[in-house]
Amino acid sequence: MEVPADFNWNQELETAVEAAREAGAIIKRFYDRVDAALYTKSDGSPVTDADLAADAAIRAVLRERFPGDALLTEESGDDLARLSAERCWIVDPLDGTDQFVARTGQFDVFIALIVAGRPVVGVALHPPSGLICLAAAGVGAWVEREGRREPLVFAPVERGMPVRLVTSVWYGVPDSLPALTRVNEELGGEGEPPIIRTGLNPRDWLKEHRTHDALAGLVPGVMSGGEWDLAAPDLIVNEAGGVYTDARGTLHRYNKPDPRNGGGLAIAVDSVTHQRLLTALAPHLVTT
Repeated sequence: MEVPADFNWNQELETAVEAAREAGAIIKRFYDRVDAALYTKSDGSPVTDADLAADAAIRAVLRERFPGDALLTEESGDDLARLSAERCWIVDPLDGTDQFVARTGQFDVFIALIVAGRPVVGVALHPPSGLICLAAAGVGAWVEREGRREPLVFAPVERGMPVRLVTSVWYGVPDSLPALTRVNEELGGEGEPPIIRTGLNPRDWLKEHRTHDALAGLVPGVMSGGEWDLAAPDLIVNEAGGVYTDARGTLHRYNKPDPRNGGGLAIAVDSVTHQRLLTALAPHLVTT
C-alpha cells in the first residue's frame, strides 16, 4: 500500500516514544545495579535480562495501543503473518548488548513502524542519558533532552573540507578495509578509516558529539544483525537532512521474509556528501 500523504503519524510516534522510555528506564535500572544476567542465543550473540525485560515492556505498550499491528523484535520469535500486515513495528529493545555488557554506555533502544516497506516512525533512545532522537516520515526529526524537544537538522560538511569517514566492525571489516582506505583517501582522509564498534546512531551526529560525517559498509550478501538495527536510524537520518542508503544509493526495504538487509551501507550527514561517498564507493562494488 502507499503511505497516505496526509496521514498524521503523531499518535504512533508518541506511543513509540512512551515505549522507548519504559524500556530505557528498565535497562538503566539493570545497568546501574550491574545485575543483568548474560545468556548466549542460538546464533552465538549475547542477550541479557535487560534485553528481555525491555522487549516485554515495548511489546506490551505496542500491543495495547495498536493491537492490529504486526511486531518483529530481535528478542522474540518471528511470526511470518507480519508479511501480510499493512503495518509492522520493528524493534531492537537493546541495540548494543555487547556494549551494555562492557559498560561503555554505547547502547540504545530502537523502535520503528514500517508501512509499505519503509519506516514512517522512528525512535532511538539512549538509556544512560535519556536522550531521544525521533522522526516521522515527511514531517521531520527532533532531539529530546530532559523533556525539551527541538528540531534535529544535521550540519552539512563545509564545501571543500574532507569528509570524515568511518566504518563499523559489524559491516565488512576487515575484508573491506583495502577498498575503504581508497574511498577514505578519495574523500580527503588519510589511510584506513576509523572503525567504530557500533552501527551508526543518529545521536553520533549531534553537534556536541559529532566526530565523523559519513559511514560506509561494504558487505557481500546480507549484513550481520537484522532490520531492527537499521530501521529507526534510517528514518531519523533521512528526516534530519542526512541520507541513509545501501552502497549503491538505494533505500533499504523492511519487513521482508528474511529480515536482514544486503547491499552494504552509505550514510552521510547531507546529500552532497552522500553523493561524494557513492561516487567514491562505486569502483569497489561487486557486480553480479
